[in-house]
Amino acid sequence: MDTSALIAYFDGADDTNAVAVELIDVFVKTGRNAAVLSPITAMEILVRPLRTAPASVAHVHEFLTKWPNLSLVAADIHVAQEAAALRATYNFKVPDALVIATGIVAQVAHLITNDKEWRRRLATLKDRVKVTELLDYQ
Repeated sequence: MDTSALIAYFDGADDTNAVAVELIDVFVKTGRNAAVLSPITAMEILVRPLRTAPASVAHVHEFLTKWPNLSLVAADIHVAQEAAALRATYNFKVPDALVIATGIVAQVAHLITNDKEWRRRLATLKDRVKVTELLDYQ
């Protein structure tokens, strides 16, 4: 799951908030679908509360560490190698390459994002992993 999906979840004003809430509160929390996060996503989702509402950092941290069926996957050499291949082949920026690589190494079926470019840029990998945009389900 990309940072953009979690931003939508935590931001009630986001256009895709309802879809993100359905995904995380219904699909992930109940175990219908497990979710995998990169440490990059965890880092990125903690930035806004640290800047604007430090009291909410504990809430986000608890979500990241205790939410049912949500797991953080370590960035190991396999993730690094996959991320390097994504940068070399598709010219992704480092954070996106690491998030995508985490999903690929964890063998997820879908990369969940709000980034419209991922599907186009990863089209050649569609047999390996599908890109699902929250915007598709508004």
